[in-house]
Amino acid sequence: MNESRFWQPQRQLLAANYLFYFAMQALTVPFMAVFLKLRGFSAPEIGTLMAAQMVMAMVSPYLWATLADRPGRRALVTKLGVVLSLLGFASLFLAQGFWSTAAALLLFGFSWSSILSQLEVLTLTALSPRVERYSRVRTWGSLGFLVMVALAGWLFERWSVALMPWIGSGLLVLMLLFALPLRSGGDTHQAPAGGNWGGIHWPRVALFMLFAFCLNASHGPFYGFYVLYLQTLGINESLAGVLVASGVVAEVVLFALTPRLLRRVPLDWLMIACGMLALLRWLLTAEMDSPWGQLLANLLHAASFSLAHVCAMQFIHHEFRAGIQGRAQALYRSLSFSGGGALGIYISGHLWQSHPEQIWWLAMGLALTSLLAALVSKALHYNNRMMH
Repeated sequence: MNESRFWQPQRQLLAANYLFYFAMQALTVPFMAVFLKLRGFSAPEIGTLMAAQMVMAMVSPYLWATLADRPGRRALVTKLGVVLSLLGFASLFLAQGFWSTAAALLLFGFSWSSILSQLEVLTLTALSPRVERYSRVRTWGSLGFLVMVALAGWLFERWSVALMPWIGSGLLVLMLLFALPLRSGGDTHQAPAGGNWGGIHWPRVALFMLFAFCLNASHGPFYGFYVLYLQTLGINESLAGVLVASGVVAEVVLFALTPRLLRRVPLDWLMIACGMLALLRWLLTAEMDSPWGQLLANLLHAASFSLAHVCAMQFIHHEFRAGIQGRAQALYRSLSFSGGGALGIYISGHLWQSHPEQIWWLAMGLALTSLLAALVSKALHYNNRMMH
């Protein structure tokens, strides 16, 4: 396809929104625990604060998606989510103790969780029927994450992680500028919010959600405590940012290969690969104490997170009708993504207090459970049909 034809204005705006969304993720996911530690919170308090934010992200997406699945409202919900996210994150300037910090993070989590599900559906709608080209737009999110995680690590080491509220608020203002021109486009003919959920193969959906839940939960120790873990190995924030960024480089490479993979490999085999490589990733993270060893572990982010995410987008697009796509995305993000992440972070916070090394055994156990779910799905021939 001609590049100028592919990059229509809506797709350009979506790419920019992905860029700033994942730049914000790069700022908060690896470094939030370091920021909260600077504010004087203990490991269990850090785990609780971050898990509470993700629990809010479990509860709210379906509420937002129910509103967004009404005709023409998806872009409006995206814009509102960015505005409220900015308000919540900027509240960290004023927050001091546990409860005020919790309130700021809960408001941020409530509104931030509304955005990505709607971006995903807007993107798939803008690309339809060639949804395998999704990775071309989504790669801009990976680039945003890549640049910000390296830059944030350098800034925090040179000055202080106390800069986080300033940087985050700036990113959200920029994201809002690119969100405001978004239009709902092809979703103006959506089904009403009470759209029909009939005809869905719920055992197949439940097994996929179990796979995704356990895989995302295995990332909880990484999201919450990886930079603190690297500090115990003598690795500073700047190098930690580079290590996390290396995983995103691998992610970009994988996204470039995604269209070919989706055309040639059944979804169940891709899910099995995700589970196996996630298990290997957490084993290497636990056993390798050198920067080079951690680099090797982080390169597996391409499989444990990115390929798994692509699998989820394909599953949802094929399994659910257009009129309930937003709520299906919300169901995935609520139960599997946010729910899994919250469980992993919460348990990790308590393990970190007394047995830090055990957080990676927790991750390995969850990855193994995910692998078993993928193997059962393959044995039942659930997803062989999902090939382009």
